[in-house]
Amino acid sequence: MSNQTRGGRINRINPLIQKIISSALLRSSDPILNKATITHVSTSPDLKKSMVFVSTLDVNEGSLKTALEKNRTKIQKVLAREMTTKNVPKIIFEVDSTFNNVLRINELLDRLSLIHISEPTRLGMISY
Repeated sequence: MSNQTRGGRINRINPLIQKIISSALLRSSDPILNKATITHVSTSPDLKKSMVFVSTLDVNEGSLKTALEKNRTKIQKVLAREMTTKNVPKIIFEVDSTFNNVLRINELLDRLSLIHISEPTRLGMISY
């Protein structure tokens, strides 16, 4: 079942969790977390767990994941303090590698474009 068909409750809770965790990351003393961005939040319908997808442009994925796991309990406490629901979901952080994938695809397309421009007859193209 997709987020759109789940109903209003989860669609209201996900942005709230995103806002609270984003603020907590900005206030963190860890400079790696200060530069991190929450790209997506997906909470289970029973509010038991919340997958929080995080990305950053500055550091590698390993150090981001380490910093997130090191500070997870602090962020979980902030979430519990600021949410008004009966249950507060357990945060599970995942590094969102979408941006890195986009960079890799663009790099491959640029490389293909350079091959196409420099060797048009080799690819079966007619150069004028």
